[in-house]
Amino acid sequence: MTTYNHNVKLTVVASTVSLVLFGLVGCNSDSDDNQTTKDNAYYQAKAKAIIAKMSSDEKMNMLIGPGYDMSTFTINSAAVANLKSSVDGAAGYISGVLNSDAGVDVAAAVLADGPAGIRISATRENESGTFYATGFPVGTLLASTWNVALAQQVGAAAGNEAKEYGVDFWLAPGMNIQRNPLNGRNFEYYSEDPLVAGAIAAAVTAGSQSEGVATTIKHYAANNSETNRMNVDNIISPRALREIYLRGFQYAVETAQPWALMTSYNKLNGTYTSQRADLVTQVLRDEWGYEGLVMSDWFAGDDPVAQLKAGNDLIQPGGVNFANGGNYTDYLTRVKTAYSSGDLSDDVIDADATRILTQMLKTTTNQGVGGTNNPDLNAHAKISKQAAEEGMVLLKNNAALPISSGKKIASFGIAQINTLKGGTGSGDVHSAYVTSIADGLGKQFTLDATLKDYYETFFAANKQETTDAFGVSTIVTCAEAEVSAADITSYAANNDVAVITLGRNSGEGADRTNTAGDYQLTTLETELLTNVATAFHAQGKKVVVVLNVAGVIDTAWKDKVDAILLAYMPGQEAGDAVADLLSGVANPSGKLAQTFPANYTDVPSASSFNGIDSDSDGKVDTNYYNEGIYVGYRYYDTFDKAVSFPFGYGLSYTSFEYKDAQVSANTLNSKGATGSVTLTATISNTGSVTGKEAAQVYIAAPAGTVDKPAIELKAFAKTAALTAGASETLTFTIPAKWLASFDSANNQWIIDAGTYQAYVSPSSDVAAITPVTFSVSEKIVVSDTTAGALALPDGISTADFETTFSK
Repeated sequence: MTTYNHNVKLTVVASTVSLVLFGLVGCNSDSDDNQTTKDNAYYQAKAKAIIAKMSSDEKMNMLIGPGYDMSTFTINSAAVANLKSSVDGAAGYISGVLNSDAGVDVAAAVLADGPAGIRISATRENESGTFYATGFPVGTLLASTWNVALAQQVGAAAGNEAKEYGVDFWLAPGMNIQRNPLNGRNFEYYSEDPLVAGAIAAAVTAGSQSEGVATTIKHYAANNSETNRMNVDNIISPRALREIYLRGFQYAVETAQPWALMTSYNKLNGTYTSQRADLVTQVLRDEWGYEGLVMSDWFAGDDPVAQLKAGNDLIQPGGVNFANGGNYTDYLTRVKTAYSSGDLSDDVIDADATRILTQMLKTTTNQGVGGTNNPDLNAHAKISKQAAEEGMVLLKNNAALPISSGKKIASFGIAQINTLKGGTGSGDVHSAYVTSIADGLGKQFTLDATLKDYYETFFAANKQETTDAFGVSTIVTCAEAEVSAADITSYAANNDVAVITLGRNSGEGADRTNTAGDYQLTTLETELLTNVATAFHAQGKKVVVVLNVAGVIDTAWKDKVDAILLAYMPGQEAGDAVADLLSGVANPSGKLAQTFPANYTDVPSASSFNGIDSDSDGKVDTNYYNEGIYVGYRYYDTFDKAVSFPFGYGLSYTSFEYKDAQVSANTLNSKGATGSVTLTATISNTGSVTGKEAAQVYIAAPAGTVDKPAIELKAFAKTAALTAGASETLTFTIPAKWLASFDSANNQWIIDAGTYQAYVSPSSDVAAITPVTFSVSEKIVVSDTTAGALALPDGISTADFETTFSK
């Protein structure tokens, strides 16, 4: 790990990070009173008292962001009311209010991207210091840790940096479902499974908000592709919405109460998500009890009045909305006109403004907790490295790893030099450094100097730097360097092991493609793999592949090599984390939070992603979610489709035994909707190396009211670091609400009567696992939902577009 010397000469202020999982330990100083319980109701009461003193114009100004200077496409910070301190590189602001006559002084709030760390400018005009933020691993890698306590530490570290840099709202975490491997933004998101997504998001939320910095879970909902994302209409059955695409958001809301939530760009069943009262108010607030504010994505939707009426409290970035058909009308003007005409009532603007102000009062700016501009980046780098090491997944190991220290390595692949810490767009982070994989390996092994020099020289001569479509991140690309078969044979003779690093970038605004150089390998990459494997295997030497990728790629080549380490995009500590895992300094414990299919055509949404041009205007405008609830492993396991690597899978340098799985309690029959089932299992380290194991509980439900997947993940836990021979008994509690399925015909969450099988397993491949069982004596109605909410457009039924799969 590189030690970072921060060059802002300020006094370092120590901060204590609470690691009480899902605890809300805000800064909440509020020196004006002695009340000790500063919960949401407390701040809501304060907000209502302030709102009563504000004019209608002041309230409406709070509902609409300041807009952009369209000539420079930068935030119009001059339009932000009561801006105490601006932050270069911020994504936006929420106007405050300063009215001395009324006795109101609420500071404007600062909003910043992105999901892998705080994205602000690293330098500021007329200031000599730097303002780097830690580049943490991307969301997919963080979820692959299966470690909620570690995710909370990452959230707390990012939240602390936001606080120290004067940021109030962190526009993260991203938690959309990875419906299809080609979503260009999958790297920001956690999983194909809503329980994993919800649990990791809740942990990150708790960590950040313990520092007094609001999280903004996003993008609500079903933003599962980037193609024409601002206009596409996603047609999804109510059941698939409830069980797959909303379920993770529900978990995060009910468990951690994020202070903010961001609606998505897309339409959902005919209406923009930000303009659906059933989604934003009836489901989110009335059913789930959400207490925070709701904001739009930037330039989303097409009607600000409809957004405010739906309960989308805050419209960003405000100003002129150039998107969605060229609607150039200033949004604040439109809102004020609607208010003057009576189309927008005081009740609506008061409710929206109250929800915004309630959360603004909790944040550090309005708590008077000043930032130092000097967070402990060295401490946070250690957390980033730990997360990277726990999240990387060992996909294959044929006695190739770990590599003994002192071994000579021939390191191939341009990505060892052009190492990707994260993706592009708003998910990018301006970190002080990125440790390349080549540099990380060089610290622990002897790298072939001639080969390393060749790649470095090639990179220097052929790299290209561009700015992404949004102007927020620099993209460095470089073609793969060609190494002749003769040279590879020479390198095989002079080195002990080959390491090949393959890279794939991805970013906001565009989806990936099932083509060479993206999902598929290029001809040059295939030749490199083949030639290296042939040359090294001929001399009895091993070949290791490191995948520095944004997401799933084709692995049809996996039998050619001896080991595969899936590094994803591991943040700024990439090279050191990879080296620790290859050397055995760290023992891999990451497991897949997404399935690697055998072929892209096996993906259940392959035929429908990323939509169709239904009106012949040359643009994708409608996306039918044909697979319904059968996303990811739910499809592969139910319909017996072979995969390359299953969901939940990951190897270790040690071995684990699962034993004594049992149902320790079942209160479903006595307590019904408030009941739960609890299981225990003992995990033993039967190998010789200390390691951690992520154990998962999959439930197979009996036939009943609705069809169900063969198995569904309902609980998981990760052991502590177990020394050789040590054991730990894990406890898994599944509440009734998370065991339930959605009965759309009756608008109910239900648990059918019958015998349930529970598999405590190391992955979703449960074929060799003996299940334990529990019974439900009669059908349980867990909860009723809003009748008609989230309905399909008139004239469309589920049968019109959902595929009937067969084994």
